[in-house]
Amino acid sequence: MASKVHYEDNLFFLHSILRTVESGLRLDVDAEYFRDKVLEDVFFIDATLMRMFSSLKENPYLINRASYLRSLRRTVVAFSDFLEQFARGDLGFSDAVSAYSERLTTAQHAHHQVRKEIDLILDQEDPDEETASVVSSQEYGFLLASDEENEDEDDTTDNAAGS
Repeated sequence: MASKVHYEDNLFFLHSILRTVESGLRLDVDAEYFRDKVLEDVFFIDATLMRMFSSLKENPYLINRASYLRSLRRTVVAFSDFLEQFARGDLGFSDAVSAYSERLTTAQHAHHQVRKEIDLILDQEDPDEETASVVSSQEYGFLLASDEENEDEDDTTDNAAGS
């Protein structure tokens, strides 16, 4: 049975969890109380982002897929940056999570690869999407030429009226 996935809301919620965990790790909290919960949240975000990417990758005809992929990319980049800081010990708990450093590094590399794949998919799906509304130099030339011609006509009219 097919079910509707609410990508935007799901990604927003995951990003909120990520920001909460990151903010919490900037506090001077005791790892003995929070280590397991933080790791649970980190691994939950990891698995959920991978599942969402897999779902979007497998559904090329999904309406708003490009938008969902861009949102997913933003969250993946934020999570990858978080994992890098977390693994380096910039966010605290470095001693408490040292046993998981290999798993965290593997997850970071996996999400870096996901970001690359998302970029490739977006480039293949609509390579000119970002530039679709950009006016070409030929169009600018045409528009400016029309304006200059109108100004010349106005100057001629003004000169004739002033004589």
